[in-house]
Amino acid sequence: MIVFSFLLFCTSIIKNKTRVIEKNLISYEKKISNLEKELYESQLDYYYLTSPNNLREKISFLTSDQYTNMDFSQIYLNYENFILDQKKISKK
Repeated sequence: MIVFSFLLFCTSIIKNKTRVIEKNLISYEKKISNLEKELYESQLDYYYLTSPNNLREKISFLTSDQYTNMDFSQIYLNYENFILDQKKISKK
């Protein structure tokens, strides 16, 4: 009887602890879901606001200067690549 009572008591303690852990997990899952939603919305805003057509419209609205698109070959990933490319170009 004592062993049964002890096991019953231990079982209730373990069950309560797992219930608390499950509640924490559900809370964290909700937080993660909200953060993923915010990230998705932020990425969507970023892609819209930085789209070439949208930028072109904003520039044309704000100024009368004419801008052209850059080629990918004109974009450098770091300063060293830029310097190496500048050394290759001969200036007359």
